[in-house]
Amino acid sequence: MTPHQTLAATVRLFAIWLFLYYISTTVGTYLQLRKYSPDDTLLPLFIGFGSTLAVCTLLWCFSTVIAKKILPNTSSSENNQTKLFDGWFSVGCSLIGVWVLAKALPALVSYITSDYIGQKFYPESYVQNPDWLLMLYFNIFQFLFGLWLFLGGKGLKKILLWARYA
Repeated sequence: MTPHQTLAATVRLFAIWLFLYYISTTVGTYLQLRKYSPDDTLLPLFIGFGSTLAVCTLLWCFSTVIAKKILPNTSSSENNQTKLFDGWFSVGCSLIGVWVLAKALPALVSYITSDYIGQKFYPESYVQNPDWLLMLYFNIFQFLFGLWLFLGGKGLKKILLWARYA
């Protein structure tokens, strides 16, 4: 299996996981909010469902295109260890980036959505968690770090090589 195929399979697995995660968390959220305002909660949930379905469909259909854009092209004549290390290091960084994104993105969306719903539907009784802003910043940082790893870890490779030969 080539690095491109490995990354494409990982992107498809992420699309499946994202869709299932959204469905599992949405059902609980809907059942909780239905008690208070059954008509007002459907529109944000359907918008979220539609956008999640669109993102998952795009990830599924264009997984090989995404993998080819992220990873460098390697020809069969390049057999030296540096090129092999570069290819697999890029795959490893991308896989770790997918894992970090899989943790950060749902948490970030959950924090923003729950705050929006709380302020919009229950403005008199909604109390924001004191740690909300800190957790939001943490998840934004985690999302950006995961995106950096997913799109290419060349800077991380330079740091590791510097540390190895320092």
